[in-house]
Amino acid sequence: MTALPVEAVTGYLRATGWYPQPQVWSTLTVWTHDDGAEVLVPARDGMNDAELRTRELLEGVATREGRVVADVLLDISSGSPADVISVHTHPLDMPSGWSSLPFALENLASLTSVVHATIRAIDHGAFVGSRGRLPKKAHDMVDRMLVGPVRAGSCVLPVRVPFDSYARRVLTRLNTALGAVNAAVAEDDPVAFRNAVVAGASADLCEALVGFAGRESTWPFGFSFRWAAGEPAECAATDVLFDGGAGARIRAGARYLREANDLGPVTVTGFVEVVRGGGLVQVDTVWMRLLDLTWSDAAVTARKERHRVTVSGRLVSEGQRAELKVDRFEVIG
Repeated sequence: MTALPVEAVTGYLRATGWYPQPQVWSTLTVWTHDDGAEVLVPARDGMNDAELRTRELLEGVATREGRVVADVLLDISSGSPADVISVHTHPLDMPSGWSSLPFALENLASLTSVVHATIRAIDHGAFVGSRGRLPKKAHDMVDRMLVGPVRAGSCVLPVRVPFDSYARRVLTRLNTALGAVNAAVAEDDPVAFRNAVVAGASADLCEALVGFAGRESTWPFGFSFRWAAGEPAECAATDVLFDGGAGARIRAGARYLREANDLGPVTVTGFVEVVRGGGLVQVDTVWMRLLDLTWSDAAVTARKERHRVTVSGRLVSEGQRAELKVDRFEVIG
């Protein structure tokens, strides 16, 4: 292992909550974290024991962050921040960290489809099924995603996504949508998937998720997220884990979304993102038409002043798009 530039090391440490102690030794500086962790950083480049100190530092940082040394090394040496989404699959009868070639290919195809479905929800709003061609920026984002190496436990596939504001929006929305799908799975009722649509999920996303559950849709799977160091997120990155029976329930939910016209009552809470003529409004990911002029005026004001609103009604399928038929609109500040 070669020594890392001191400036790159200290830049990463500052971005992740470490800070230097006032005392400086002739060859080392001490950096600490609020949780009591401590690492030693060479005082300058070119020190004789720089490689040893680099190895010790990376091990200390990796232990504190619950990651492997290789990931921390890549973050520091790359010089560019990246979010990471890790796909956790559990193929049976395979050594930890391995999967069959067909299943590995299925995982990559499924992850690409999951990202595409999430991008559609961001660009067009909540939807039920596919809506034509993807924008160029969707392909550009996937092209920049870096895969591997696969890790044990049982089979963990890390994917680095170079940070930019659009990619972060996609991953944040995906994290939210996966949580909503998991909540729908827990209810064990396909109708519950209407609430996942409000969160940015869709039949497309659900069908893609089934690919991680194996050919018989019986294997557990999950996702973990880590936001780039120094790039604060609007929400915390959460792990989303699906049990061995989730695949079949997700498939049933996708079928319900494609076949039902009236998906049922839902409530949407969020910011007014778009206001158009004729009372057409987008709250969070969901489109709706506010025929009550009082509601329409309130939506305009809420968008201008960035007030949150809560809206209730029936979610219906308007072609491929999901639309809320509103019976209550309230500004909640």
